[in-house]
Amino acid sequence: MAELSKQRPGSPSQNRTSFRPSTPPVDVIELIMADHRRILRLGEALHDTARWNGDSRHDLTLADAWPRLAGLLETHTRAEEEICYLPMFGSRPQSAERRRAAIADHDDIRAAIGEASLCLVGSAPWWRAVRAVVAITADHLHHEERDVLADCLPRLTMRRRFELGNQWCAFVAAWRLDAVPRVHGDTPDRTDTIRRPTQEQVG
Repeated sequence: MAELSKQRPGSPSQNRTSFRPSTPPVDVIELIMADHRRILRLGEALHDTARWNGDSRHDLTLADAWPRLAGLLETHTRAEEEICYLPMFGSRPQSAERRRAAIADHDDIRAAIGEASLCLVGSAPWWRAVRAVVAITADHLHHEERDVLADCLPRLTMRRRFELGNQWCAFVAAWRLDAVPRVHGDTPDRTDTIRRPTQEQVG
């Protein structure tokens, strides 16, 4: 009997003490706010290119920052709609109206991104579309942080926030895997040629 009471390597009690989760839980609110900070920084980086006109760093920043901002906005808005908006807003009629308004903002952002994708990077029409993206996004993020997130926090337990965080991470990973880069030569890539902006274009 004494021998049976000894714990063998790999026994359940030892596994419980040595077990560590493969990934720590992530709060969905922290994920959303981290994205917001990145989005605002990338928007500022685009406008900073006006100060660097003629600088050798300019082309790299412009060609780099815009695809990153557009891609982040696309992923972020889709993740919010798929993962967060229903539990955050709730299912009441007035909540459904607020949810539709938030999605309409996302549609406006995506439409402006689509318009920019049809223009030569650095051209006046491109800058107009990019300014629209940045302006609509800034207003939307401010409203979301001030109203939506503030209102939903009392209704979401930390356990629920962690559940949504795990779903968010899985959605983003799957979305990025699906976003296969376009094969060169399939369609014209208007980002290949960069025009240096004037102060009037950036405004």
